[in-house]
Amino acid sequence: MLHVPTALLLHQTPTGSHHDWLVGTPENYSKPRSGLWTARVSPPSRCWRGLGQFGLTLLDSHRRMYLDYQGPIAGGRGNVTRVDRGDAVIHLWRVGLIVWELHLQHFTGVIEAARMADHAWRARVID
Repeated sequence: MLHVPTALLLHQTPTGSHHDWLVGTPENYSKPRSGLWTARVSPPSRCWRGLGQFGLTLLDSHRRMYLDYQGPIAGGRGNVTRVDRGDAVIHLWRVGLIVWELHLQHFTGVIEAARMADHAWRARVID
């Protein structure tokens, strides 16, 4: 099983805020410069277990530097602050279906992420 880094960033924009969830991919080991799996998520990780499931919007992959970066984003796109960090164990990685065992500061458990349509995914706490 692969252990990969993961982080949750609070992204504050001129029009509101949301979280960007970044997770290492299996490809990161063979191609260290490859991007991170990245999704927009509204609730912070401390709420995930209580919700049981929540929506994700798949974004373009982010560079690994964003695991540690905090501050302004170029082009006036706002600021990011890291609000959670840890590692993930990849249990399953298929097109449209991913299962991670997450060990974050504010959430520990197993999440299944399934594609619903295009960029829309659903995350479900399964353990």
